[in-house]
Amino acid sequence: MKLREDKTSADTSSTSAAQNGSGTTPPQTEAPKAEAPKTAPKPKNKSGFQVVLKQIGLALLFLVIGMLAILLALYLPASKDLKTAQTELARLVPMETQYVELQISNANTVQQALVYKLMSETILLKDALVNGDSNKETQYLTYIEEDLNQLDLSLFPDLPTSLTSQFEKIKTSIKSNPTGAGSEVDKFYNSLLTLSDNLQ
Repeated sequence: MKLREDKTSADTSSTSAAQNGSGTTPPQTEAPKAEAPKTAPKPKNKSGFQVVLKQIGLALLFLVIGMLAILLALYLPASKDLKTAQTELARLVPMETQYVELQISNANTVQQALVYKLMSETILLKDALVNGDSNKETQYLTYIEEDLNQLDLSLFPDLPTSLTSQFEKIKTSIKSNPTGAGSEVDKFYNSLLTLSDNLQ
C-alpha cells in the first residue's frame, strides 16, 4: 500500500509541478479531438423504372440531335440548290418567252415570204396569159399550186381554202376561156395583196 500512496503522491506532485511550471516534465496539452470524417449520405437506391426512364430520355435526346444533324446536312445543300435553280429559272423564263415570240415572228415571216412569192408567180402567170405562152402558164400554175399547199395561216384559218378555190377558178378559166382568165388572176392577186397587208 505504501507503493500506491507513493505513486499517488508522485502523481499529484507532478501535476502540481506541471501547473506551476516547475519540474522536468513538459506540460501536457490536450490534443484536439479529431472528429471522425462525416460520411456522405448514401444516395437512395433508384428503382429500375427510373433508370430505364433516364436511359430512354437520353436515347430520345440523342435521336433528336441526330435527326437535326441529318436534317441540316440534307436541307442546307438542297436549299442552296433550290435557290440556284430558282435563280436560273427566273433567268430562263424571259428567254423562253422571247424564244416563243421569235418562233411566232419567224413563222409569220416565212408565211409572208411565201405570200410574196405567190404574188410574184401570179404576176408572171398573168404575163404568160397575155403573151399566150402555154408552157409558162403551166409552169406558173404548178408553182402557185405547190406554194398554196405550203401556206399555213393559223391567224386566218379559212383563207387558204378561199385562195385554193380562187386558184381552181383560174385553172378552169384558162382551159375554157384563156382571154377571160386575166380577171380571175387579178382577183386572186388582190386576195394575196390583202393577205400580205394583214400579215404585216
